[in-house]
Amino acid sequence: TPQAGQRLTKNKKSTISPAQRSMLNDLMIERSNSFSDAKHANKTTLMGMHSVCQLLGTALLLLEIQANAQEDVDGYVNYGRGSCQDQRGKQYSYLQRIMSFPNAETCGRQECERFGNSGAYRGFEFSVTKRCTCLFDIDEIPPVPNDANSPKYVSKMDNGNGAVTGVSGTPGAHCYQFARNSGVMAESAGGFYYATLLASAAFYMMF
Repeated sequence: TPQAGQRLTKNKKSTISPAQRSMLNDLMIERSNSFSDAKHANKTTLMGMHSVCQLLGTALLLLEIQANAQEDVDGYVNYGRGSCQDQRGKQYSYLQRIMSFPNAETCGRQECERFGNSGAYRGFEFSVTKRCTCLFDIDEIPPVPNDANSPKYVSKMDNGNGAVTGVSGTPGAHCYQFARNSGVMAESAGGFYYATLLASAAFYMMF
């Protein structure tokens, strides 16, 4: 009858053979595996990006350490980058020979320490352009032979007075305090800063 035919057609449409069911299961498993692989790939990519960021951060820290590093000089306290300042933040009067020096050691020991017997001598600054600047208390720059027509020295008066207690932090030069006239041990005041940067770089690489 027509009704029986409709029931047979309906039943025939809703019937799924075992082979079809198996095929559907395989497709679902394949899709699940593809999703899992994609998720794993994304995780791997994120981990790779994190590693790259770690390396870049470490490289920047090491570059900063290298940029700020400066040799120590016997008899002086290395205050690090910047102009020397007294306890009021004032900079010192200076005397500078118009020539370049090979390193901070030569600047301090051979050039500026000639004035070491003067209690007003406070130390020196050595610049990235290899200029050597000897520092003195206010109104205490020692006289030096200087031809006005062909000067060998330049000088400038400033208001710094007493022992060096800090630096300006501006790039371009490093500050060295003359220990003998300051009653301090000749060791690097900037050492803790550089050691901290090194420790930070090592810690950053661990994570």
